[in-house]
Amino acid sequence: MEEARVRKLRFVALQVVGAAAVVHLVVGATELLRIANAGLLGPYLTNFVTADPRPLLFLVSGLAIVAGIVAVARGYVDYRTGYRLGLLVLGVYVLSWVGWHTVLDHGLALGGDTPTTPDTHNHEGLLGTLQSHYVDPLVAAVTASTEGTPGTGRVLLGVVSISLELVGMALLGLLLRVDPAAAVEGERNPFRRFDAEEADDPDHADSDAD
Repeated sequence: MEEARVRKLRFVALQVVGAAAVVHLVVGATELLRIANAGLLGPYLTNFVTADPRPLLFLVSGLAIVAGIVAVARGYVDYRTGYRLGLLVLGVYVLSWVGWHTVLDHGLALGGDTPTTPDTHNHEGLLGTLQSHYVDPLVAAVTASTEGTPGTGRVLLGVVSISLELVGMALLGLLLRVDPAAAVEGERNPFRRFDAEEADDPDHADSDAD
């Protein structure tokens, strides 16, 4: 792939991954600030963080993504490692989202509690979770937002977040394949007709001409 296209792809990936980081930073910081304003930050960190670790993990992971982006930009971390770490973090986000809405039962499994009311959620595996926690909320949030219904912004933000994570994983995976800067030394890039070293080798060029 041409260097110009690779740079454009990097730029798009940066926007998507950066947006995912910002979403988690904002949600995590906002929730922790709300807890602190209520005077419950100490009890939360000492007793209740295991029941719902999302605010703290959102904040820490969002900061980690930003730090990773800066490290790659400054050359402290190579592109291949940066892409792979980005894939790891985004993959953990997606798997955690699925787990939270299935086996963890929205945190009840972590806290050891049982629902006080019958469970109205339909957890029929991955497809059922995607339908009930992604497709249906997306349609409902978009519809409600157009009607000015309050309280739909957070739902829509969650749907946008998981969308950013999936798109970000696809972009980083593609960059691992097409970005020459992410290639392993000695590995031929399958998306290029020839390697840069071959292009600079006059003997190779002569052999192609023959």
